[in-house]
Amino acid sequence: MEAEHIEARPGWKPMHLQPIFERSERSGGSVAESFFRDGLCLPSGSNLSLEDLARVVAVVRRAC
Repeated sequence: MEAEHIEARPGWKPMHLQPIFERSERSGGSVAESFFRDGLCLPSGSNLSLEDLARVVAVVRRAC
């Protein structure tokens, strides 16, 4: 993504994995953990042009 000048980043770290909450009681969390481990935040928003969207999709498809 960086080589194609497309901003991408990992998803947000789930709250139950934040150090401040490590001793807190929790329920579940495996789905959030899998999103964090495997997910990717890509450009989005109402100002993303169709051309930019098509370019992002093409780069992701090539990478997969």
